[in-house]
Amino acid sequence: MLLDIKDAPDKAQRIFRQLVDVFDDQEINPTPLNYYIWYQYYKGNHPKFRQEMDAALNDPFGYNDRLGRRLYDEYFAEDEPTNEFDRAFKRLINLVIQKMNAWSDKLEQHTETLNQCTDSLTAENVDAERLRELTQSVLSTASSMKASSEAFQQDMLQSNEEIAHLRQQLIEAKAETMTDELTEIGNRKAFNHTIRDAVEEHSSQPGSLILILTDIDHFKRFNDTFGHLVGDSVLRYFANMMKKTRGDNESISRFGGEEFAILLTNSDLESAQARAETIRKTLQQARLKRKDSSENLGEITASFGVAAYTGEDIEDWIHRTDDALYQAKKEGRNRVVVAAAPTEEDTS
Repeated sequence: MLLDIKDAPDKAQRIFRQLVDVFDDQEINPTPLNYYIWYQYYKGNHPKFRQEMDAALNDPFGYNDRLGRRLYDEYFAEDEPTNEFDRAFKRLINLVIQKMNAWSDKLEQHTETLNQCTDSLTAENVDAERLRELTQSVLSTASSMKASSEAFQQDMLQSNEEIAHLRQQLIEAKAETMTDELTEIGNRKAFNHTIRDAVEEHSSQPGSLILILTDIDHFKRFNDTFGHLVGDSVLRYFANMMKKTRGDNESISRFGGEEFAILLTNSDLESAQARAETIRKTLQQARLKRKDSSENLGEITASFGVAAYTGEDIEDWIHRTDDALYQAKKEGRNRVVVAAAPTEEDTS
């Protein structure tokens, strides 16, 4: 039976979501045993084991499959799990190890047989009949080794499918935690992750990162007039409109309430301003109606603040962009305002 992440305790689910990125970043072989070792490492219930893992990770050779097997044998082979998910995971690991040991024993037997044949072939006075026997033994052993190898590979494939299934569940679960339920675009958590990654990746070219913050004008009054269900439909429409026209260098997130964030990489202020203007005009020209009565919802507009990253703290960058959005509201709404670069006084 496949492991199901839904059966795991909350802490285990959080750990495994981390491991998806850790294994990719550190290029760790995604085997069941490695996942178990790293799961236990992040779980933190074995101080001595964690200390040894820390030492290994600080070593130039780092973590490898052989180290994982040794650590398992030393710290977890006799360990008794405390919940059903851990017990199921432990059973999977023990099954994998059992198959590995069986394969190792067979390989050792085959090797011993071949060595015996080699010794016999080098002996003096080997007649034709004995030569035929030895040849047949070598062929039989080779055939047996091939069959054993194929069976072992199939066993490992099935075991790894358990982890592949679990990993896919984790990726899907992680996507759910990063997606806004109403608009089906990134949520605030996704935005926070994206902007941090972008700043780190473009540290040598900060000016190529542009942030746009936008929100729908008079949205509270709109909600009060038509109701929250219609308001939700407008938010979905606005999100879909931006999503359908976004470029490859854009990520769009719901920043909060009726406010959205667009992060552009490898861009510039002029291009970002033009993008914001296009969105503004498209929304203003839209003619939305209520589905239940075909009542026209009237003109819907949005205001925009745009700011280039200049190397300041991310929160300061967001605040500067939000100030530009506030300025657009103050100047009459339905417009785009580009933030000025921070002065030395702002950054001191």
